[in-house]
Amino acid sequence: MKSLVRVGLRPSRNARLSFGVQLALVFFWIIYALFLLFTESPTNDSHFFHYVFLTFAVGYLLYILAQNTPVFGTQSYFEITPDYIVLKRGHFKPKTIFSFEEVAELHIAPLSLRLLLKNGERHTIDLKIISRRKNLKKIKEQLHIMALKFDFDLTEGPVSANNSY
Repeated sequence: MKSLVRVGLRPSRNARLSFGVQLALVFFWIIYALFLLFTESPTNDSHFFHYVFLTFAVGYLLYILAQNTPVFGTQSYFEITPDYIVLKRGHFKPKTIFSFEEVAELHIAPLSLRLLLKNGERHTIDLKIISRRKNLKKIKEQLHIMALKFDFDLTEGPVSANNSY
């Protein structure tokens, strides 16, 4: 299905260790494993474990690069198609899809998008993960168009006490 708006998301900042710390740690592991491989004799019994450790360190490096950078393509995105809102939070996380036909109300708060579906379910999408104001403006414009097309209530502004999803 053709995408009307697709916005890449910034990496989540809720990790216990920041991306920079993870990167420094994995480079230290790689240097340490290489140091052990080149300084000890190859006949040593633990030499095999150094290769295993090096393999895991390189694997972890690829994992954190896939999660935090667009090296392997955009893995985190917010997308509006003609029929759906799609949110993908990362390489190994499932897509969250909301059909516009199922939306009863949509509220655009300054830092979140709140959906009330026709079956009574409430969902909140964090808009802090969208990096640029220009992208946020494109999303809001497209949501206004979709509200007219699919005839659901769209409000914008801070969350009030009677509209606390």
